[in-house]
Amino acid sequence: MKNVVTYNEKELRRSMTPRIEAMRKEIVHSKPILCSERALLVTEAYAETEALPSVTRRAFALKKILGNMTQNIFEGELIVGSHGSNGRRSAPVFPEFSTKWLEEELDEILETRTQDTFIVPKNVKEDLKDIFPYWRGKTIHDRYRAMLPDETKRARDAYMFTRGLFEQNGYGHTAYDIPKLLKVGLVGIKSEVNEKMQTLDLTTSEGLEKKLFYEGLIVCCDSVIAYAKRYAQRALELADQEKNPVRKKELEKIADVCQWVPENPARDTWDAIQVVAFMQLIIQTETNGDSVCPGRLDQYLYSYYKNDMAEGRYTIDEIQELLDCLWIKLNEIIKIQASESVRIHPGFPMTPTVTIGGQTPEGEDATNELSYLMLNSQEHIRLTNPQFTVRFHKDTPEDFKLRVVEVVKLGTGMPAMFGDEACIAALKRGCPDMPMERIRDYRIVGCVELAPRGFQGRVNGGFLNVARVVDLALNNGVDRLTNEQIGPQTGAPEDLKDFDDVLTAVRTQTAYFVKHQVINAAVVDMVQREHTPHLFLSSLVEGCIENGKDMTQGGSLWGGTPILHVGEATAADSLIGVKKAVFDDQLISMKELKEILDSNFAGAQGEKIYQALLAMPKYGNDDDYADEVMQKMINIFFDEIEKHKDIDGRFYTSTILTLGATVPHGWTTGATANGRKATMPVADSMSASNGADKEGPTAMLLSASKIDQTRTIEGNVVNLKFTKMALEEKKNLQQLVNLVSVYFDDLKGQEIQVNVVDESTLKDAQEYPEKHQDLIIRVAGYSARFTELAKELQDDIIRRTEYNTL
Repeated sequence: MKNVVTYNEKELRRSMTPRIEAMRKEIVHSKPILCSERALLVTEAYAETEALPSVTRRAFALKKILGNMTQNIFEGELIVGSHGSNGRRSAPVFPEFSTKWLEEELDEILETRTQDTFIVPKNVKEDLKDIFPYWRGKTIHDRYRAMLPDETKRARDAYMFTRGLFEQNGYGHTAYDIPKLLKVGLVGIKSEVNEKMQTLDLTTSEGLEKKLFYEGLIVCCDSVIAYAKRYAQRALELADQEKNPVRKKELEKIADVCQWVPENPARDTWDAIQVVAFMQLIIQTETNGDSVCPGRLDQYLYSYYKNDMAEGRYTIDEIQELLDCLWIKLNEIIKIQASESVRIHPGFPMTPTVTIGGQTPEGEDATNELSYLMLNSQEHIRLTNPQFTVRFHKDTPEDFKLRVVEVVKLGTGMPAMFGDEACIAALKRGCPDMPMERIRDYRIVGCVELAPRGFQGRVNGGFLNVARVVDLALNNGVDRLTNEQIGPQTGAPEDLKDFDDVLTAVRTQTAYFVKHQVINAAVVDMVQREHTPHLFLSSLVEGCIENGKDMTQGGSLWGGTPILHVGEATAADSLIGVKKAVFDDQLISMKELKEILDSNFAGAQGEKIYQALLAMPKYGNDDDYADEVMQKMINIFFDEIEKHKDIDGRFYTSTILTLGATVPHGWTTGATANGRKATMPVADSMSASNGADKEGPTAMLLSASKIDQTRTIEGNVVNLKFTKMALEEKKNLQQLVNLVSVYFDDLKGQEIQVNVVDESTLKDAQEYPEKHQDLIIRVAGYSARFTELAKELQDDIIRRTEYNTL
């Protein structure tokens, strides 16, 4: 038993202050609004630098943006920074990545579409229309489509896989090196860069390329320093006008903080939290990426907290309020996406993930006072951000686990819970040369990506509709809805004589679409590295300065690219239906099954087979027959994906995660052999098909544990949904702790996320959205406002199995 420190967590509980309550209310009622300021500035910067290399243009673009963007300080806030100019939820525009979709959607669609709608002021429309001509044919998306091979383009346009978020946006998706920045400041990073420049051999192309990179980093660092100092000046201007002496003193303190950091090392907790807020805003302003994550904040801020407590600089209540201010600030950051991307990523999922708990690099329990204070922040704010995660291991204190599930019970789907045993095993498999101390220090990036220091997952390789891949294997590569040949010919249904033939067809279809998904991702990555290097972010990714390479060039110490599986249980349950109904019980032939699926179960015979397929064994019930089929199928996908490497020569891996893709990928999928009708949603992540898990949460987790989760190196998601009554009493919370602990410690599961909400509440929110503006629901890997989701996705969430007991 390792040394475990325990805390009187009741003494660490703190109430929400009136300041935070007022700010939270303002965020809840703020509507997303489009901002054109960044778009105008970046267009001006690009027009001024057309003769310069891309890396230099990106550096000067950031300088232009940070040096001229509006800097808001909202009423009462202690942690400052704003993403756009015209509201609390103001979204800037990134024309260098894509404009074609925005031209199509600007006038009407953005304000009327079913999810992620925006207020679009008249002046913003006029500004954007003025710059559209400059960007035509020059954007990342234009260049990507021009390079894409025709056969890959056909597979992509058939919607077999999607990568829209990164074909038309930047990467982000990393846990930047906050500990280093807090320790040395940007002045220290500049010093390191300057030292590296002195060693370059400028007679070589490599030396010249590194020189451009390093010079760009210096420009970026100086721009960020100037941006913070502008905030200091703005705070002093407001302080001079302020009549309230308390607020005047706060503004003067804000000025002092912004004048000092992030240029210099953080002096205390306030400095450190402000650095985190600045980094979240600036990195996303540079990259147009989401999932920019500060990581293990309870660890990184702890030394400052201890010093502040020892020296009496701040009280616990003051630290709590600063953390709450950070939670509020993270809810102000949103982005604008094309409608296609929104279908996959609805509800403004910026996913700035904060991770608490887990182990120290030496293997001791890492729980501390800040772990509890951050749970308080989640309890106070209860909105979509930060995406909040907690790591459990065998020596995690029981009192801490209970406090975690108390917060889970509040119903935001957070914190999501991760098991160190399985996550560490997956990282060891994927990065066998990575030191264990570094592996133990992993953070969660985005939804479920496992990210030790120096590891960069190349965002993702896109979402692969595995349910549709399996259905193509049952139909000779012909799409059931369009009757088009979109996959290879793998044999007419009647030619598949046994279940092994079916699995062989699945493998062939899988190999084909994975290959084209890898090609698609490679083209995106090539275009991004050439035209939109992520310079400032690279200065905070370990390995990039050392190697003299941007993160888009593979500058990080380790990395990999995951492909995300969509419709896993739909695919497995379809194969289970074929195995039992066709080959074991011989209820129907393969030819007859094809005809019934093509008809969408029409007629009396169709209804009979529909009911028979629904009654077949299903994944998610601890049924060995069903789970064995899932294992065989999923290993096929793992095998084919792991054969590939990305453009940096790093491994491809799997993530089992759908986000909102259950609905749009369902729209393109015909009737399937698990008793799912055409165009209905496919299954969510690694959970069972909706309504198929009839034996309770324990059985669901036992089924999931039979999947080799060391092969989901970039994570997986198991969604569980409980009624409020199921967790009503303290003994129920202890039962949930026990269930989660067994899944993590004994069954080697990676992740569990829990929605605690009744179906009646969700239906009421559909009918009366104005009453439920702060109803937060777990989608898959992230949480969103239920009322900001399209009805189709709302219905899909409602149909998920609802457990009344543990």
